[in-house]
Formats: sequence, structure tokens, C-alpha cells
Amino acid sequence: MSSEFVIKKRPKESEAIIYLGKDKIAKIEKHEGFTFKLITYKDKQEWVLSNLVHGQRRPFSYAVLKTAQKTPDDGEKEIQTGQEVFVVREQLFKHNGKFYMLASHPEGKSWTDYVNSSTRYVSRLDSFPYSNLSDIDHEHYKLRHKIKRFRGTPVGEATGLGQDEGGHRLRLDNELADIGLFIAAISYLLYASG
Repeated sequence: MSSEFVIKKRPKESEAIIYLGKDKIAKIEKHEGFTFKLITYKDKQEWVLSNLVHGQRRPFSYAVLKTAQKTPDDGEKEIQTGQEVFVVREQLFKHNGKFYMLASHPEGKSWTDYVNSSTRYVSRLDSFPYSNLSDIDHEHYKLRHKIKRFRGTPVGEATGLGQDEGGHRLRLDNELADIGLFIAAISYLLYASG
């Protein structure tokens, strides 16, 4: 089984709608500075998406931060708690003890096929040599040059741009279902919103 997300840019430049199958499930709105808000339609739950990851603005990186609702008496609608719920750091993320990579070169695909394809793969990196995302900083300069050489088992695919009629499409295997909304929003922001 897999989940199919479609993200389409709204006429307002700062907003996109996320569909799961045919159902509208969430929207992305421009927020303060370089951040975005992810808001579900069903329960109005909100998160802040920021490219400020572990104290630094990083390329191909986003942190999903929990927000807390305030009561109307407080005069403010929300506060950012800053608690990280999910992190993609330089295309890498960890989930259930396993590492994954966005826009990776999957095992079994030739370099030419990968480069000439408009499909971006989400891969599980079963032989990744680190145990935590923070370990990557210690090897950052060495790793930066070889990060694209990591190959893994494909567990998802992304295609299309948000402003196209078909939108940005992301298919994810069930092992990523519980974080699929976050991956869909980040994939759109990193690769398809331009």
C-alpha cells in the first residue's frame, strides 16, 4: 500500500493545498520571515515549517515545529513552542530508527536514467554510516561532497511542479505514512514551489 499526495499552488502565491487522494487535507501558508504554516482542514492543527534547523539556516532542510493554540483572552492567536516534531536536514531524515533521503539516487537505477528523469526518489538508506542526524555535522565537509553518492531502497517518488495543473505529486510507501503530510509539504517547498 502507498499514499498519494498532490500539492497545488493556489492563485495566491503564498498558499498551496495538499490533497491525499481526492480529499483536501491541509494547506501551506506563508508565515513570518522565511517560515510557512502547515494547517490541517479536519482538526485545524498547525505546525511551523522553518529552514532554521538546529540553529542554522541550511540548504535542503526544514524543521517542523509544534505550535500551541492560545485562548482568545490572551490577545494572540498562537505561539510557537519550538518543539521539533520532524526534521529534514540536507535532504536526510530519520524515522523509526532508519535514515531516509529525499531526491536520492536509488539502488538499481543507472546514473543516466536518474539524471534524465524528472522523478525524485525518497529512499531508505539501509547502510547509512551514522546513527544520528547530528553526527553528520562532525563529518560535514567530507560528507557534503559524497552525500549524493548514498543509494538506497526507493520508498517513494515525487514528480511535477506545484503550479502545473497536475500539481506536485508524492507517492510514499506505508512505512512513511505517519509522517507523509510533513514529507509532502517539505518536498513541495524544496523542489516544486519555485
